[in-house]
Amino acid sequence: TVAAVLPAWRTGRIAPVAAMGSAHLPATSKSLLVRNILGSIISLAGIGLVFLGVSTGGNTGRMTMGGGAFFMLIGMIVLLPLLSKPVIGAVRPLLQKAFGVPGKLAAQNAVRNPRRTAVTAASLAIGLTLVTTLSVLGITVGKVVDRMSTEKLKADYRVSMSSDAGSLDKSVAETLAKAPGIKAVSPQTAGYFLVDGDFRATSGVNPATIGQLLNVEVLSGSLDALGKGEVAVAEKTATKQKFTVGTTIKLTYDDGKEASVKVGAIFKDMEGLLSPYVIDDKILSEHSEEMYIPEVYVNVDGGASKAAQQKVVDALGKNPAITVATQQDMRNEMGGMINTMLNIMYGLLGMALVISVLGVVNTLAMSVFERTQEIGMLRAIGLDRSRVKNMIRLEAVVISLFGAVLGVAIGIFLAWAVGSTLAKAMPGYELILPWDRIGIFLLLAAVVGVLAAMWPARSAARLNMLTAIKTE
Repeated sequence: TVAAVLPAWRTGRIAPVAAMGSAHLPATSKSLLVRNILGSIISLAGIGLVFLGVSTGGNTGRMTMGGGAFFMLIGMIVLLPLLSKPVIGAVRPLLQKAFGVPGKLAAQNAVRNPRRTAVTAASLAIGLTLVTTLSVLGITVGKVVDRMSTEKLKADYRVSMSSDAGSLDKSVAETLAKAPGIKAVSPQTAGYFLVDGDFRATSGVNPATIGQLLNVEVLSGSLDALGKGEVAVAEKTATKQKFTVGTTIKLTYDDGKEASVKVGAIFKDMEGLLSPYVIDDKILSEHSEEMYIPEVYVNVDGGASKAAQQKVVDALGKNPAITVATQQDMRNEMGGMINTMLNIMYGLLGMALVISVLGVVNTLAMSVFERTQEIGMLRAIGLDRSRVKNMIRLEAVVISLFGAVLGVAIGIFLAWAVGSTLAKAMPGYELILPWDRIGIFLLLAAVVGVLAAMWPARSAARLNMLTAIKTE
């Protein structure tokens, strides 16, 4: 219903005499002028919101950026008729040089009705915007996660519940610590306490072994302070709260007991591995009725090997409910969620391609119908059947690639914007452009054009020359 409002309004404004006396008139310059002005305003507003989100950062910035991305897409759809002429015009000389007269005619036909070209290219543009944004972000974040797990994780193995949702019993760490061949063990207890009335996530660790299992970059103080009952604080949290080594923090544990604890160390943030606050696991367990231990890190004598992994499994009684993961397993698990997200988006891209094929087929069928007389004249002056087919195919490819290039360009821009906010939370974040996948996206768009043009091109080539010329 909403989609029909504008066409119905425009149709109702056509005078009967004008409708009877005109065949296929393009949109007036006035209507396109109004459309271009509105599209420019919406696009600039969207771009402004995106840059505002980049400067703001954090969750608030990303929400602002999401609104900006929405308005950018709307503005792009509105501006597609305006953009089609310069973009397609830029490749016209290349098409003419490579394919001769059919290439030149294809480029001219693609922009003959800018409004229709815009509608046809819009589905591909939107689909590739989303897919490109998430592909660039997914691959970039995946590299950061892989680098983090390689550089920050020193443990040979991680012990966790096979369901990935349960808590290990505290006896698991105790059992492993007593097992032969085990060099270092530390539970990663997840908990919280109140600091100035606000909930703060904390990790409970073994102060004596945590330095052997995680590569914690201490900026000031020492992790040995954890054994004295002091707390270690991540750099960003310490900066925000204006904590330094020696600062006394008043905190309230889970059981309601209050305590004054000194900051013994400030360390580089380790998202995904350590909470912003780190404390001795024994202290955390004293103030918690139920301990939530998602994982236990383990180092073995002689380093990781299949035999060493089996020792850990045997020490736990070959419990099928418990998983012993290697470093490679941990990297695969961290990257698995990203790959799943990308696979879903590639499925959506497939749907967008199907929709685009239907759109291009519809556009070309209408174009061939409207240009029946013109095609007959072209045949009469020497354009044979094969070149007529080439003209229609190239027109379809040009329209498809026009939408694809715009979608990829906007997708890269949005990926850069979102990545700018993630960079502050992910040390070592560097935007990576997967040129191979972008090339595949563009190739698929070209294939869409070729496939969509098969039936319209065949129909155009089979037109009877004399009948076509007499068509009104």
